[in-house]
Amino acid sequence: MENRRLKSQIEEFEQKLLALVGNIELESSGEGDNKEYLNNTIIEFINATADQLNIVTPKIDKFYTDELKRIAQKGLPVLIITTDRRLLSKPYQKIYDELTNTPGISVINNPNVKYLLVFNTDRALYSGGALDREELSASVLIVTIINEKQKLRKIAEIFSAMLPSFMR
Repeated sequence: MENRRLKSQIEEFEQKLLALVGNIELESSGEGDNKEYLNNTIIEFINATADQLNIVTPKIDKFYTDELKRIAQKGLPVLIITTDRRLLSKPYQKIYDELTNTPGISVINNPNVKYLLVFNTDRALYSGGALDREELSASVLIVTIINEKQKLRKIAEIFSAMLPSFMR
């Protein structure tokens, strides 16, 4: 009887341990076989989102703007925190204007954005850089993917703190 109880406890412990393993993944992108890892992962992430998509990025290029507009047309809300328009170069200002005029996409300004974060209620993707396909391909970056619910809640809190007080 005691052996069965101990065996059951060991199995429960193993299940808890397995639940923790794999909740955070680290990968490199931009070199060798993983040259397009970050771009491919972001596209898969965007297309797999079933609810609101939240993004923090210093700037967005035309490629990702088209992807986000396509998602917004499907009825999924997209909330973007990005650099002030006046701090962007001319080509990126046009893209910024295009995003702000797209129904379903909300753009919030924050001049202190220096990293890339894409998340929803299921996953989060964090890296350096910006949502610019060519820059991501040319940069060697560490990509962190988070699947753990508790960490996702913490990321949502941080994201919320970046929003203006009337949107929190």
